[in-house]
Amino acid sequence: MQEKRIDLSLYFDPCPFMDDPDFLEDKTLRWSSQISKYTQLGNFPSTENIKIALIGISENRGEKSGLLCNGADAVRKQLYNLYPPEFLPGIVDLGNLKTGKTIQDTYFALCETITCLLAQKTVVILLGGSQDLTYAMYKAYAKLNQMVNLLNIDSAFDFGDPDVPMKNNSYMGKIIVDPANYLFNYTNIGYQTYMVEGEAISLMSKLYFDAYRYGFFRGEIKEAEPMIRDSDCVTIDLSAIRYSDSPANNYARPTGFTSEDACQMMHYAGLSDQVSTVGLFEYHRLLDSNEQSAKLLAEMIWCFVDGFLHRLNDHPCQNNGMNYKKYMVTLEDSDHELTFYKCKETDRWWMELPCDGRQQEKYNRHRFISCSYKDYQTALSNETPERWWAAYQRLK
Repeated sequence: MQEKRIDLSLYFDPCPFMDDPDFLEDKTLRWSSQISKYTQLGNFPSTENIKIALIGISENRGEKSGLLCNGADAVRKQLYNLYPPEFLPGIVDLGNLKTGKTIQDTYFALCETITCLLAQKTVVILLGGSQDLTYAMYKAYAKLNQMVNLLNIDSAFDFGDPDVPMKNNSYMGKIIVDPANYLFNYTNIGYQTYMVEGEAISLMSKLYFDAYRYGFFRGEIKEAEPMIRDSDCVTIDLSAIRYSDSPANNYARPTGFTSEDACQMMHYAGLSDQVSTVGLFEYHRLLDSNEQSAKLLAEMIWCFVDGFLHRLNDHPCQNNGMNYKKYMVTLEDSDHELTFYKCKETDRWWMELPCDGRQQEKYNRHRFISCSYKDYQTALSNETPERWWAAYQRLK
């Protein structure tokens, strides 16, 4: 029986302002002239053969402070007046997701939309709204029966209390206790210790999830690349970027990632063959001095697309015709022999987990963990890389 196709236009409002003569600074070949956009009711753009879909969201009932997160249109103005990279792949702007009568209605519509787009191999970028929308992103993977690696760039873990109505500071608790359990790994990049309860840090360790303090990446943002490369779903809470670089978040602090860090991490996400959804959340437009944060978010999307144009398709699970060098490291006083792979063409590294037949069938690509040369050096020093050990425990 053929699966019924969803009419995505039912979930979206057009953005007619993008057709206004004043929307573009000039008529040169800026970003806006090279993509499809939903600007007129009844003229919803086709998503067939589309590589990237951008969705604006104004749902903010999950924002615990009640601040509006409705800035997608401001970011569009900044993004579409930029000049594109070398060329743009098939990109479509689906307009703004309609806000449901209840927040659960919005979650449902977003989940249905993402599920449809992922099923046709379209990468999804969500712009605006509160970060609890990550839950709808996760449910889309679950609906497709796909084990997911979820990565948050955030100053906190957002566990909260799963027994109370979900907010933007508690959605991860809902995901972790989901009975379907399609979460293979949760990675937090950039948490700040004074923003996180000790119990939450202990819980991350007990669940063998990966957590890295902001200070770990100071001057070494390239260390985030393997973690991002391993992810399916990447979300960014704007509060993770320091206030001086991005003022449009009520929780931004004097310390945090720089604008350059944020753009570099988005480039890594674009380069990853695995990243298929990205959420840019918690943009509070009314706090945006001189549209500084809107400009930054526009540049972050630009960097993601630039990375997407240069995807390397070098994952060891892919039949890509590339050559790999295999390294075996035997650890003293351990039953484990660690296997590393280095792609000769791209110089990127992976660690392989030992899997039996059942585990390999269930997890497949998850048995290869993206890593860096530093992880190989750690093994040579007779130490087990932390990410390898945590993933090995999750397989059990």
